[in-house]
Order: sequence, then C-alpha cells, then structure tokens
Amino acid sequence: MPIITHQDEILLAKIDSEVAHMFAKLGGTIDSISSAEKKVAGLYQNYTKDLQNYVRRLRDKSKQMEILAREERSGIEDGDVKEIKSRVRGVDDRIQMIEAYCDRVKDLTLQKSGLTKRMREYAKLVVSNAQIRKKIVNIGLKIEKEKNKMVAADSLSKLEDSLKDIEREFERSKKEMNKKWEQILEERVEVNEVWMGLKDSIDNFE
Repeated sequence: MPIITHQDEILLAKIDSEVAHMFAKLGGTIDSISSAEKKVAGLYQNYTKDLQNYVRRLRDKSKQMEILAREERSGIEDGDVKEIKSRVRGVDDRIQMIEAYCDRVKDLTLQKSGLTKRMREYAKLVVSNAQIRKKIVNIGLKIEKEKNKMVAADSLSKLEDSLKDIEREFERSKKEMNKKWEQILEERVEVNEVWMGLKDSIDNFE
C-alpha cells in the first residue's frame, strides 16, 4: 500500500480549487444559455403580435363571408365559412401555445438563475475549504519540524492549539459546503419540474 504524504493532500486541495472554478464556469454557461432562451422567447412574442394582427383580419374575412353566404350568387357556401372559422380557431390556439411557451421560458430562466447562484456560492466554499486543508497540512508539517528540533513544549502547544482551531474551521467549512450542495440538488429538482412544464407547452407547437 503506498504511503500517503502531505503532498497528496496539497494536490487534492489544488484539484478541488480547479474543479470549483470549472463548476462556477458551468454556472456562467447556463446563464448564457438562459439569456439566449430569453431572446428566442422574445422573438416568439413578436411573432404572436403578427399572428394577432393576422387573426383579426381573418375574423373580418369570416364575418364578411358569413354575410355573402346568405346570397346564393356570391359563390360563398357554408362550408367555406366553416373552413375560415376553423382557421381562426387554429391561429388562436397557436397564439395561446406560444404565449404559454414564453411564460414557461421566463419561469425556467428565473429558476435557473437561482441554481447558478447556488453553484457560484458552492464553488467559493469549495475553494475556501481547499485553502483550509492546505493550512492544516502546513501547520502539521511545522509541528513535525518543531518536534524534530526538540523545541520548548509551550511553543509546540501553541502550534497544536492552532491546528485544532483550523481543523474545527475545516469541519465547519465542510458542513457549509454540504448544506450548499443539498440546496443545489433541490434547485435542480425545481429546474427539472419547470423544464417539464416547458416541454408540455410545446407539444404540437406549430
């Protein structure tokens, strides 16, 4: 079995910090995706305005066709009127679906902003925890050196007390870190629920 050295713990602290920075970067990428999603939703909102203008004119056409259908010589039959009314209902349904989609996108981007905020907070805690780990290793090494030098017991006792304080700080940091991770998991569940709402809103979208 290989002997574990202080360098192994320092390497772990270094990797922890690197992973934390990558995790925070992932949060930034999610924010960028959310921004793009909001832009797409904005384009669809503009599209609904065009659809609303279009369907208003379709209704005018429907009413005019109903009037003309009363006159046999107009060439407008009841089937023609029903068909145009069906088109009006179809456009109305499409507008409702698009509006529901835009609302779900807003909900999703808001929910994801909560998740990415927690991700950044967690990354900071991991970096802080890694720094504390390095302190523990360095003080432990110092104690070993002092023991080898046969220094005064009082000086050694101060170092050992300092080590205990930092170890307690490390445990508190770990608890904070674990608590923040639990919050991230909860946020992910909520984000996935909103994702499902968005998925449902785009069935038969066009």
